Amino acid sequence: MRFDYKKSYKMRVKFLLIIAVIAVILSSCGENKPDVEVKIRRFERELMAVKSQPEMLTLLQNNENIVKSLYRIFPDDTAFVSHMYYLASHPETRKLYDQTQKEFGELEDIQKEFEGAFANIKSNYPEFKVPKVVTTFTGLENDLFVSDTLIIIALESFLGPKALYRPDQPNYILKRYAKEYIVPTVVRYLSNSYNKLDPKDQSFLADMLFFGKSLEFTKEILPNTADSLIIGYSEQELTETWEAQDLVWAHVVDKNLLYNPNPHLKEKYFGERPSVPEIGPKCPGRIGQWLGWRIIQRYRTENPKVTFQELMANDKPGDILRESKYRGQIEKE
Repeated sequence: MRFDYKKSYKMRVKFLLIIAVIAVILSSCGENKPDVEVKIRRFERELMAVKSQPEMLTLLQNNENIVKSLYRIFPDDTAFVSHMYYLASHPETRKLYDQTQKEFGELEDIQKEFEGAFANIKSNYPEFKVPKVVTTFTGLENDLFVSDTLIIIALESFLGPKALYRPDQPNYILKRYAKEYIVPTVVRYLSNSYNKLDPKDQSFLADMLFFGKSLEFTKEILPNTADSLIIGYSEQELTETWEAQDLVWAHVVDKNLLYNPNPHLKEKYFGERPSVPEIGPKCPGRIGQWLGWRIIQRYRTENPKVTFQELMANDKPGDILRESKYRGQIEKE
């Protein structure tokens, strides 16, 4: 067979052009992603280094924003100052504090997670301002505070199953008090600033899709994070729920839930429960939130031209449901 040099040259040029285009795209993507630096303030170290009650008072007064945000109390409250000093000096709380410092170290991994998450939020919403991130120690009295400007993390609450002491929560909630849940939980709280809703619409459907959009926001911002960490279901629960979604949807339709505004009824499907026996004994709690996320995923599949920002700004749940074409069906992978 005779080798065609002209044809080979053309193919080589074409190949090089393709490589060049890919390189430009990758380069532009890198340039467009904003650089975000997160400095985590270790307030727990300042707190637990206090040696006297007057010193504790001074520290709390100098950090009024942290105290008011996390404890909802004035920093010069005498009983509160006394309690905080007791917390900082008690042998058992110091053991828990020492374990917290050992397990979390210098927080390099959490810092990188936050930097990646905040960069992704800023890519989608350029007006986003990076909030201050503060860690603290509360003796398991608090866990998280999240606002647009300040994030406070009580690290000891997220030590996980090996902790000397754990938050006073039932097991189905307690599993989410682990280090890997910190950033996904914070991002989901931050989604509230971008998740538009119609305050006049109090229906089951409106709540369901609000939760669904908050979960989708978290996944968009943390694309490499497992779904199990975003919604707090085990992998088995995710698989079983996916396979039984036709039954879940049929229940919602058969019971005429979609436009029901009853808050007590909605709490059964969206609130914290070990299961939703109204659907079945193995149906996990917060199933309405999962179903809302499923509808949002389906909506994005059916409407690829709708941008992420347009989705988050859409406050018409009826339109989203209709345009999702969701009826409990499972896509075959």
